[in-house]
Amino acid sequence: MDRLVAKAIFQMCAKAALLTAVVGAIIGVIGYVNKWDGQYAYSNAFFLAGCLLIIAGASSRYNAGQGWNVFQQFHAESFRGMSRSEQAKFIVDTSSSMSTVILGVLSGIFLIILSALAAYLF
Repeated sequence: MDRLVAKAIFQMCAKAALLTAVVGAIIGVIGYVNKWDGQYAYSNAFFLAGCLLIIAGASSRYNAGQGWNVFQQFHAESFRGMSRSEQAKFIVDTSSSMSTVILGVLSGIFLIILSALAAYLF
C-alpha cells in the first residue's frame, strides 16, 4: 500500500515538474522574443503563471461540480443508452478528479518558487 501511495505521489510531482518546465520554457521564449532585460520581468511572469495555474486547478474542481446541473438541463446524445445511475456515475468519474486540482496547485507553487529564485539569484 505504501508503495502505491509513494508511486502516485512521485507521478504527480513528475507531472507537475513537467508542466512547470513547459510553462517555464514558454515564459523564457516570450521573454526572449520581447527582449525582457531584467530579472523582475521574468519573476513577475513566473509569479503570474503560478497564480493562474492555481486558479485554473481550483476552478476545474468548481466546474466539475457544475457539470451535473448542466447535464440535467441538456440531455447529451452520448448518454442515450444509459440509465440515470449510469449517467451520474459517468459524470462523477470524468469530472470530479482531484488530480487536476493537485496538478494545478503543485505546478503553481513550483512556478511561484521559481519566481522567487528568479528575483534573487539572477
